Amino acid sequence: MRVYLDNNATTIVDPSVYTEMIPYFCEMYGNPNSLHEFGSETHPALRCAMDRLYAGIGADDNDDIVVTSCATESINWVIKGIYFEHIFNGDKNHIITSEVEHPAVIQACRFWKA
Repeated sequence: MRVYLDNNATTIVDPSVYTEMIPYFCEMYGNPNSLHEFGSETHPALRCAMDRLYAGIGADDNDDIVVTSCATESINWVIKGIYFEHIFNGDKNHIITSEVEHPAVIQACRFWKA
């Protein structure tokens, strides 16, 4: 029996999610934001998924949800947002972090330090 203890990095896909996603892995994999039919045929499924996400977390239509591909992208999104909102415009002049942070946090902070 295998025991995997690093579920912060990745985790198994729920079987019901996998089953629902099968058509989008190999058959309907077009970009849902494309103007051509191959992409646009997937747009209703994406819209349904976003509606489920909003409902699942109790978000309102006026709320903004940013879906990212990974923790590193999310971390960069937040740190860059803090930088441009508070440091770039002069409200604040530093971000405090520690060496025990996720490597993406440290790298993003070092990028702004340079």
